[in-house]
Amino acid sequence: MLAALGAGPQVRAQNNAAPVVEGIRYGLNAGKTRIVVDLDRKADFRVFMLEGPPRLVIDLPRSEWKIPRSRPVAAGDLLKSYRSGDLDGGLTRIVFDLRRTAVVAGAFTLDRSSTARDRVVVDLSPSSQNLFQAGLEKVHGNKLLGGAALGAAPPMPAPESGVAAARNESVARAVPPDVPMRKPPGAAPAPRGGAERKYVIVLDPGHGGADPGAVASGGILEKNITLAVARELKRQMEETGRYRVVMTRDRDVQIRLRDRLDMARRERADLFISLHADKIQRNDVRGASIYTLSRTASDAETARLAERENTAGVVAGVDLNSESQEIAGILLDLAMREKMNESSLLARFLEDAFRRKSVRLLPNSHRSAGFAVLKAPDVPSVLIETGFLSNPAEVKLLSSAEFQRRISSAVLDGVDAYFRKIRALQKI
Repeated sequence: MLAALGAGPQVRAQNNAAPVVEGIRYGLNAGKTRIVVDLDRKADFRVFMLEGPPRLVIDLPRSEWKIPRSRPVAAGDLLKSYRSGDLDGGLTRIVFDLRRTAVVAGAFTLDRSSTARDRVVVDLSPSSQNLFQAGLEKVHGNKLLGGAALGAAPPMPAPESGVAAARNESVARAVPPDVPMRKPPGAAPAPRGGAERKYVIVLDPGHGGADPGAVASGGILEKNITLAVARELKRQMEETGRYRVVMTRDRDVQIRLRDRLDMARRERADLFISLHADKIQRNDVRGASIYTLSRTASDAETARLAERENTAGVVAGVDLNSESQEIAGILLDLAMREKMNESSLLARFLEDAFRRKSVRLLPNSHRSAGFAVLKAPDVPSVLIETGFLSNPAEVKLLSSAEFQRRISSAVLDGVDAYFRKIRALQKI
């Protein structure tokens, strides 16, 4: 249900008059925050995001208002308030202050019906900082609204006296008409947490201790293969100076699956990479594969995390102690979807790097499953099956130091490409 802020039914204005904002309504729609701007006629629009702090902007043709031009928003946990002002170029700008980063999931108009006015509708989804940064370059609707491209900064109205002057001065400060421009190509941000902080990678050598994992016919154990690859990958990553690498185990010990996830979250990892080797009944199958979390497994994990009696504090940016179980479940689901998207992005770059380094891949090598170690709600995670211990040729390959260096180099290249993409999306 949408909460309404608006006037009663209005008489439709003449076609040559300015559009009239008759109401602004809010609600949840399929897990997204929906904003509906009720107008007395169909109007063009454009929608985009601003940073520092996160804001949503809706531009309309110069409009009249039947409701307050600024007001706090008591709807959900994403919107704080809105305010508006008129810009040169015949535009009215509405700015929504957000409580956290988000992306525009949809923006469109709906025509007048027997029960509703003409409407501009915007759907927002909470997002990670990375995806918020990526969304800054996107413009929904008419980019040339008002006769100028978004990159051009339309000037504010000339100073006036009295209330109008105060209003325009406030809008000039709080509603900048320009969109942040791209910084020079090649400039790179520091990893999150400040200029001195390196990207944190948690490497998870599968199995260990009393759990040997898969066992090859010659007695080669999966737990030893994964540890050897993880050590080589850690060495290569740390040599670049770009990464701080944490291993869930650095010797032959058994670590609980949940403890591996907890370590990634405790270290505030930027990536979690779990290393394994497969074994099946056939001995002619060989090649690596990359797994990310399946949607079904994500849904089950969201339900588990949203059980208030089993959770406390902040998970995936959501303070579970301050939310109802229903709202916590929705927010956790959105957060996990964002991390699943980032995990899939990493998987794509890993596939490309494996091919460049001549590391054999299975057909359809990016796969999804419900592996427990992929269920961290706030860390992009992949599980790499390095090969098959059921294939004699691949057992020999996986046991060789040369191949361990090559596959580690491929993983490093994929991770480098992933962070280059993230930096490009952040436009810093």
